[in-house]
Amino acid sequence: MQAYWKEGIDDISLNEICRKAKVSKPGLYREFGNEDGLMKAALLVYWEKVLTPMLKIVNTDASFRETLDNLVSFATTVNNNQNVPKGCLLVKMRESRMRTGEATQEQIDCIHGQILTAYEEWVEDSKAKGEFSADMSPQFAATYIDAQLSNALAQIARGEQNNTVKEILTMALSVLD
Repeated sequence: MQAYWKEGIDDISLNEICRKAKVSKPGLYREFGNEDGLMKAALLVYWEKVLTPMLKIVNTDASFRETLDNLVSFATTVNNNQNVPKGCLLVKMRESRMRTGEATQEQIDCIHGQILTAYEEWVEDSKAKGEFSADMSPQFAATYIDAQLSNALAQIARGEQNNTVKEILTMALSVLD
């Protein structure tokens, strides 16, 4: 997971992953079947360790604005620890989707769908509480929020300044007020 997240799926070979993990290529194939199986497994670990905790942000009793601010902070706060890659593995895999196998593509779609559903439910709940008054459907709002967060995470992965990305993201999401 770390290798794909840090290097990107296009920039790291299976041989390099085996070297970093100190496993043989036949051992990797026995465990995961092929590189598609490895990518899918890496994405599932990322879902569990990073994305599921992130989605807890939208499943709180905080106001819509506070939750949105927390998402912006989550997306734009970069840990400068060299062991924590910048950006988002899911976003990187979505951008390189055509270079992944069928199992990985299905997992990308499944996880992305769960994220969109969580955002949509959050927007629906916020509308019911009178905290979301923008003239758009919860589905469109969820897609818009996801697009803005994904863009910000891609910018951070490219090394753009966190403060600038945060300002842009905050401005893009201000239409939801």
